[in-house]
Amino acid sequence: MNAGKLFATLRGVDYLPAWLAITLGLSTGVLLGLLLFQTSPLMAGVGFVMLLGGAVALAGSGEPIAVPVKLVEPPPPPPSVEPKPKLEPSPLVEWVEIPAGVFAMGSDEYDSEQPIHEVRISAFRCMKFLVTRRIYQDVMGNDPGWPEDEADDRPVNNVSWYDSIDFCNRLSEREGLTPAYHRDHDDVAWDSTADGYHLLTEAEWEYACRAGTTTRWSFGDDEDRLGEYAWYGGKARRQYAQPVGQKRLNPWGLGDLHGNVWEWCQDWYGTYPAVSQTDPTGPTTGSGRVTRGGDFLGNARAMRSANRGYSAPDARRYNLGVRLVREWRPVE
Repeated sequence: MNAGKLFATLRGVDYLPAWLAITLGLSTGVLLGLLLFQTSPLMAGVGFVMLLGGAVALAGSGEPIAVPVKLVEPPPPPPSVEPKPKLEPSPLVEWVEIPAGVFAMGSDEYDSEQPIHEVRISAFRCMKFLVTRRIYQDVMGNDPGWPEDEADDRPVNNVSWYDSIDFCNRLSEREGLTPAYHRDHDDVAWDSTADGYHLLTEAEWEYACRAGTTTRWSFGDDEDRLGEYAWYGGKARRQYAQPVGQKRLNPWGLGDLHGNVWEWCQDWYGTYPAVSQTDPTGPTTGSGRVTRGGDFLGNARAMRSANRGYSAPDARRYNLGVRLVREWRPVE
């Protein structure tokens, strides 16, 4: 019998009731004694006493016989994985939650704004004001704005469309979001499913500017009130862009959509479709990117919600800036 089987047998005996263990020990001792008595009566007596004593000790013991067992270390628990938090929009700027809805895009005033067509827009978060020179410098490390001065709360200008998407990506990376743009020099792909920042589409811009209105401007059709809402080339003509947030807000709480500086949009410039659309992104190719909103030099017509402009994506102008958007996702 090998050691393992012996230990197993002893362990089984050790768990026997005391009376049964003594009986077995006594019986075994008598048999062994009879076998040894013929050879040596002394050895028979000694063997009988030893077996009987072992049985008594085994039965009375509260401890089982220890059998050596090779222990196997349990596998370590899997590392806990913290879920990626749903981040709030950048604390650098103020944001406005724009509700989903349907609106009539365009107007019948100019051919470039026709045909008027129905557009359905999903909810998103929009910057309350334009990106300022202070914010741009904080994120990008430089202030390209004109006139040359310390970075302040005037909208950043002298930024191309490419500069604008680079800013979007840099801010996204800084805040742990997935950049929305993949750029290889002038070849740019927009990932609309990414949770990072991007430029407003032209439809998002007009929807946000109108804020539920159907009038020429977000406050109505009275041109005399335009100065309350916009820096433009009227009576209070300015030589350069003014700090954001000094004019009245539109019905959804957005400022400087009329005037101050034009704003880059995501889309290539092109003709409108004659059918209804959902979250349109414009033509797939073109020569100019859409600009919206008018500037501090423009006339009242250029400030209208439906007015359109465009510029080459590499252009940098003193009257052209940028506003960002992020798809709206509630933070739990």
